[in-house]
Amino acid sequence: MDRSKRNANRGRQREEVPGVANWSEICPDLLRCVFKRLSFTSFNRAKSVCSSWHSASRGCVPNQNQIPWLILFPPNEEAINNNNSSCVLFVPEDQDKVYRSRDLGVDFAQSRCLTTCGSWLLLLNPLMHLYIINPLTAEKIDLPDTQSFSLGCLQYDQACFRIDNKTKDYGPKGDNKWHDLPPFEFYEDFVYNHKDQKLYLHNDLVDIWDLSGDNLQDDELYWEKLRNFKTRIAVTVSGDILMVSSIVQHCKTWYFRIYKTNQVGGKWVKIDSLGDEALIYDMGITVIANGIPGIKRNSIYFSGVDHGEKDPHHIFVYDLTTQKMQPLPQCVFSSLPFSDARWFFP
Repeated sequence: MDRSKRNANRGRQREEVPGVANWSEICPDLLRCVFKRLSFTSFNRAKSVCSSWHSASRGCVPNQNQIPWLILFPPNEEAINNNNSSCVLFVPEDQDKVYRSRDLGVDFAQSRCLTTCGSWLLLLNPLMHLYIINPLTAEKIDLPDTQSFSLGCLQYDQACFRIDNKTKDYGPKGDNKWHDLPPFEFYEDFVYNHKDQKLYLHNDLVDIWDLSGDNLQDDELYWEKLRNFKTRIAVTVSGDILMVSSIVQHCKTWYFRIYKTNQVGGKWVKIDSLGDEALIYDMGITVIANGIPGIKRNSIYFSGVDHGEKDPHHIFVYDLTTQKMQPLPQCVFSSLPFSDARWFFP
């Protein structure tokens, strides 16, 4: 009997076995009950099993993701030579594997990521147009034209934005247009805290802009800038402001120093621990990390000072307790060449 006939007979035998379930025909209500109990990562895996499961997942809100993912962006030549414009995702829960996204288009591979918000990436394409894209769903939203800006935000390597995952509104109160803010060319770094809707800007001073209301409010904290260090600003879970200095030696060994204002006099003092929190350096925020599988407390998740680095030695988790760099699994960097990398929270 040839192979095709044997396979056909096996198929008929499987169909005739009583009690064997067809998983694609599970009641949608039952599936939704299961989906609600899954972690963010498991939920996204489950809904991709088949079209029936994906259909049942619509309307389900997954549990909030509590661990950072790493995204590797493809280089331009990868998209051109291999017709591949997908990115690679590393989930720390799965130490021995990476995931490749669907093809996101040549425009994606030729664009530069400025920042992230949830599962969304803010990108600048070669034509100097801004858009946001969700690499998990391939959904893309073009942003309003920026050519009318007198100063032009396109000269900057950093940006901040927020988006409502349900309504897809990306501006305050559904007002999807650009607004004038302070002249950013005078600032070395800034970070937006989605929790309290405040924008923190750093140079010799720390300016705090409250974006929650109709009027901007400006407060200042004095910062004596460290010399010869790359310093960026960060905000903790409780709303405290941190100054994080990154120091590199011999291009491969990194050290970090963290400073925080004390309660007396508002002076900056060095701290040695983040406690039960972890710092996501790319995003300028800390998150709760105690007892959550896949994220390490009292650590810094780092992917280089200036994005565009292609060196795996610039991407690691820094343990503040041991003052040591913990490299990522080799499978992360052997999957494909990459032009940029960034930690984010889908």
